Amino acid sequence: MDSSGTTACGRTPPVAPPRAGASTQPAGRPPARFRTHLLGLSLGTGLPLVALAIGLAWWIAADQRRTALRDLSRAADALQTELDRELRITATALEALATSPTLDAAVEGEPAPPAAAAFWSQARALIAHRPDVLHNIALFDAQGRHRMNTLVPPDQPLPGLGLVRFPLQGPQPIDPLEFFGAILRRRETYVSPLFVGPLAGRPVISIAMAVRRGEAVTALLAANILPASLGAVLRGQRLQPRWVATLVDNRGLVIARTRWEDQAFGRPAPDWLVEFQRGGGAGTTIRTTAPDGTPTYAALRHMPQGDWALALSVPRAAVDGPLQLAVASASAGGALAVALAALLAHRIGARLGREVEALGADAARVVREQPLAPRPPPRVREVAEVRQALAAAHTALRARAAAKREAEEHLVLLLREVDHRAKNALAVALSLIRLSPRDVPPAEFAAAAEGRITTMARAHALLARSAWTGAELQALVESELPVQAGQVGLAGPPARLSAEAVQPVAMLLHELATNAAKHGALSLPGGEVQITWEFLPGDQALRLVWAERGGPPLAGPPARRSFGLRLMTQLAERQLAGRLCFDWAAAGLRATLTLPAGRAAPEGTALARPAQKARPPAVAPRPAWTGPDAPPPRVLVVEDEALLALELETGLRELGCEVIGPARNLAEASRLAASEPRLTAAVLDVNLGGGELVFPVADLLAARGVPYLLATGYGSAGPLEGRDAKAAAVLRKPYQRAALAAALAQALPGDASGTSP
Repeated sequence: MDSSGTTACGRTPPVAPPRAGASTQPAGRPPARFRTHLLGLSLGTGLPLVALAIGLAWWIAADQRRTALRDLSRAADALQTELDRELRITATALEALATSPTLDAAVEGEPAPPAAAAFWSQARALIAHRPDVLHNIALFDAQGRHRMNTLVPPDQPLPGLGLVRFPLQGPQPIDPLEFFGAILRRRETYVSPLFVGPLAGRPVISIAMAVRRGEAVTALLAANILPASLGAVLRGQRLQPRWVATLVDNRGLVIARTRWEDQAFGRPAPDWLVEFQRGGGAGTTIRTTAPDGTPTYAALRHMPQGDWALALSVPRAAVDGPLQLAVASASAGGALAVALAALLAHRIGARLGREVEALGADAARVVREQPLAPRPPPRVREVAEVRQALAAAHTALRARAAAKREAEEHLVLLLREVDHRAKNALAVALSLIRLSPRDVPPAEFAAAAEGRITTMARAHALLARSAWTGAELQALVESELPVQAGQVGLAGPPARLSAEAVQPVAMLLHELATNAAKHGALSLPGGEVQITWEFLPGDQALRLVWAERGGPPLAGPPARRSFGLRLMTQLAERQLAGRLCFDWAAAGLRATLTLPAGRAAPEGTALARPAQKARPPAVAPRPAWTGPDAPPPRVLVVEDEALLALELETGLRELGCEVIGPARNLAEASRLAASEPRLTAAVLDVNLGGGELVFPVADLLAARGVPYLLATGYGSAGPLEGRDAKAAAVLRKPYQRAALAAALAQALPGDASGTSP
């Protein structure tokens, strides 16, 4: 049987007689509406509805009273925020003005240089931007002498300042030097009480700050604001009728008021407001009495700027009156409550029914991922909670979708970064193979290349385990000397290398271990290697010493500078910004590596970024193909990886170029790009490590008319920011030397003489 009570054939089945007490409602009758049930309930309650009406009236009126007090508190918070913002705007403008280079010239005194007049013009422009707020801006030197005032043109002498006076009753006038001295000793911005400006001749409020150059105080900069601007802020909040806002300074004098401002300005505030201002409380709401005797509620707030106080008051009658009226009306209408109960229930039921029915429409919009339609706030708490839950569900669904999109974008960025790191590692490995000596047996060449690449892999594994934040020095040493561990001694405090230093130090240790295994202490059973490290006092640089003994006697430094020795020198000086020294004593090799503080630090200490030292450019031999009189092309090289820089430098020299650099960071590269004369071209690595991109250097070169090549390990979606269109060519790592030669030939001018300025 379906819901209509008929069979599938359309015939109505016989109806059994009702049982005693059973409902006689027809089976096909639809359920009653919500308001109908409320109507039946109202008819059954009778007299109890009278008490319910009184209680309901009390509850609604009390809620309105709480809402009014909450609105009063929120309005006070809003006023406090607006006043604080108004003061901070002026303070921020002063801070910006204090950075002006012309300020220092204005402090120097008479005769005023053009820069001092320029500072006067800047201050006047600031006042013209906010004429309703700022009255004047004044500048004093560190001794309190008057150096500039926007009320006096810069070509006229400044009058002397008299005593600082306060309106009405208050402190006695004080000497300006004493007044300014207290401000100069403060590090934060000072907001003064209401005082009479010496030149303005009217009550103003001063926002002053000490101008510092380094740790030294060089001047005092002050802006005098008009109290009327603060009154405009109070009135601009559009307070409710009968609400009165009052602002007092730290001496208890009225600065601004929304009603009867002329009579109250500069006069003492009520005692209860002065007591709150001196007590230093953050904020509260009290019951008090207005100066005219009217009982009021007052929301009090302490202003963080200037140690002021703010009061927002409203007559108690405006808040408590609805409560009293509701109770009286409910009591007087108790006799009519029963008669009107049915009508009231009918109306309430209709309203509540609409709210419940509206929940279905809200749920449908959530399913379609649409925001909830704007409606008046529900009166029923359960309906409000359900609607709030639906809104939260909609927000959660949107957040989940946004998180999914963000995760997908992050995955794309991660894949791109992995692509960059992989290509950079391949480029370094390719440089190792290219730069390795070729005049050795193939097996020795393969073993040397395999050992160096394996060292890179072990260093990457250590970095991966620490999320690329660095590695412990002892763990790195032990990973590079596993076979000869019985012949190696380690000693030193716990130390941690930065992520940028792990791979170069690993390569250095590998080269030393390989040399010791072939020619040094580790080539004999009784040989030993002692590795020690310590942090030097003062700059906290790390000194690592490799000392061999018990090996074959040494006859002095090698006659030929091998690739391994060149590689270690490049890694230590170029990539690590450190120093590597060798002592070829007969008893055994002693190598000392000194790393700056930014490359290593004691365990548990944050790593500081090392200061970069500029290195003189290398001088290349004159290429034969440029002719006897033409100078070789001067090519700037910017590359942070030491092996890639060494390989690139070697390739450019073979092409007959004079190499400038290589520069390994943005500061050094910018210096060379701006100062080196007769640059012909440049090869720039896009990512210099530590988040530095080479594009500012490219802009310097473009301004000089020097063509440049971009070298990057990123794919086609890398962070070139459209610079590939401005570059002469883009080299994707790892690249062949033939590609470098072709790109350089495309970038060089026709005469290859390097005529750029």
